[in-house]
Amino acid sequence: MPEGMEIADEFEHPPTYVGPPNVADLVWREGRVIQTRYGERRLAKASLTPEFRETWKYAAGSLRKAGFQIEDYSDSVLYWERLDIDRDELAELVDSLPDVIARGQAEDARIEDERRERQEREAAALQAFIEEAREAARQSLRTRRWTWAKNALIDEAQALIDDAGLDRTGAVRLMALTAQAHKNVVRGEQRIAIRHEPEMVRATDPEIVAAARAAVIDITTYDADWALLRNDIGWSRATTVDGHILAGLDAWTPEQASHALRLLRVHRKQVPSRLEAILFPTLSLSSAA
Repeated sequence: MPEGMEIADEFEHPPTYVGPPNVADLVWREGRVIQTRYGERRLAKASLTPEFRETWKYAAGSLRKAGFQIEDYSDSVLYWERLDIDRDELAELVDSLPDVIARGQAEDARIEDERRERQEREAAALQAFIEEAREAARQSLRTRRWTWAKNALIDEAQALIDDAGLDRTGAVRLMALTAQAHKNVVRGEQRIAIRHEPEMVRATDPEIVAAARAAVIDITTYDADWALLRNDIGWSRATTVDGHILAGLDAWTPEQASHALRLLRVHRKQVPSRLEAILFPTLSLSSAA
């Protein structure tokens, strides 16, 4: 056979379009050849299936490179077939899709598990915070109700404590109310630590200090309303925090004793007569006269 005939045989079977590969149960309609700006292509269309949507989710880059496209506005899958496409490479891509999908789904499941675990941790932390806010407020109201200053604040706190659906916002508010009550204690502790010069000499006399302690405890005992009512019994709003703090201390410094004596002068009418004679002898004599 002449050499020229051998050369001619190489061009007897030019490449042809073979149609889209079998992917994700797509049913392709008859294609047509189109001239595009990228050259000649044979366009085939199929209705989008859930299986292909899932495949596209994990392998969109590879599928797009191979000529696939999703036409969202028509719910169609397009396949732009090239004459020069590498058929072996396309077959490898199609064969790899199940593994690609499986790995993608496994990664999604891992991310979802992490998200769920994170939500559970956050929910548990929120519940712990809510219960912490409730308990802190309960403890404060039970043991230091006198630090809350206003009935309205106590009522608000109690309503929040009793709210079965208490959320983060409510718990934050409850914490703030409790913290404010605690600040009142801190400020009271700071006040009673300041020396009251007119009383400093007497604040070192054991007999006077003992009488002052007894008087402070006595007035505190009658302060059942924590100065929330104006009834001339117990401490006033201005003195209730300091009075309760002093009554709760096992021992006083001279500065604290001087502060107690100052408070007792304000509430002298409530000091028992037996103690008034020790604490304010001159005033007691004047009253008796």
